[in-house]
Amino acid sequence: MEEKYIWLLLIVAGYILFVYFFSRIGNKREIGSRRLFWLSLFLTPLLGFAFFISSHHRKMIPYTEERFKCEDCGYVFSEEHDYCPFCEKEGRLNALKQVDMFMT
Repeated sequence: MEEKYIWLLLIVAGYILFVYFFSRIGNKREIGSRRLFWLSLFLTPLLGFAFFISSHHRKMIPYTEERFKCEDCGYVFSEEHDYCPFCEKEGRLNALKQVDMFMT
């Protein structure tokens, strides 16, 4: 009797592991790995695969833009200024540092 439960436990654990590794491919799609995991777990991996195929690739393409940051107050400007306008109102003249920010 115990041998049947051990086999059943191994089959269930194997199924969950299979679904987990299958769901990892969903990261690059709009469906995402978490949603693909739950769909595959409860609706079988075959239906999860159908949802995966119907999902589109993610369209986020990261790029950088030139920005200007005040070292004192930490504010980031998109336009170039000689000094930080916020610090200048308080009587301090802090030059802005050019930084490249990642955008999506």
